[in-house]
Amino acid sequence: MTLAADMLADTTATVAAVARRIGYADAFGFSAAFKRVNGVSPSQHRKLARAR
Repeated sequence: MTLAADMLADTTATVAAVARRIGYADAFGFSAAFKRVNGVSPSQHRKLARAR
């Protein structure tokens, strides 16, 4: 998930593309796992990371 968080913050790749690159078959499963681990959705994480 750390790699995914970095990719979301540093690239313009879609959430689905990031999910596939780290081994998830679909964005929904990835988003649920990401939120469980990080406390925010992938898109929220991206917005927060870019605001810094």
